[in-house]
Amino acid sequence: MSDQAFLSWLHQAIPLTEAMQIDEIEYSGGQLRLGAPLEPNLNDKGTGFAGSIASIATLSGWCLLTLWLRDRGIDADVMIAKSEQRYLAPVTGRLEAIASLPDDDVVEQFWQRFQEKQRARLPISVTIGNEKVLFELQGDYAAVLR
Repeated sequence: MSDQAFLSWLHQAIPLTEAMQIDEIEYSGGQLRLGAPLEPNLNDKGTGFAGSIASIATLSGWCLLTLWLRDRGIDADVMIAKSEQRYLAPVTGRLEAIASLPDDDVVEQFWQRFQEKQRARLPISVTIGNEKVLFELQGDYAAVLR
């Protein structure tokens, strides 16, 4: 499935993504980027709404693990099990979330456990901000074979 086809599916499966106007996705295997314009995600101060920021960050980690598993022919339910978020500075431009897989050895441990138990958790890091990190999320994402 192409990035754009996945994004179209995402708008159908999770209507909030369409309301936020998430319009960019780029998946490269170990990393995923989601983008959305600032305007539909503003707060009363004219900066990024904290709920939108947390949503696009959480969603980017979910998309990363979902697509990574699909690359391996696995249809799994993916959900965030735990997250820690830090708002470091106001978001004044486009919302661009970048989710990254952890080191190869951590991914390998996840994959082995998933194959043995048909369920596992994987830590995924997400940032928002280009030159300067404005927001960061450390999340544990659970995957369960359907």
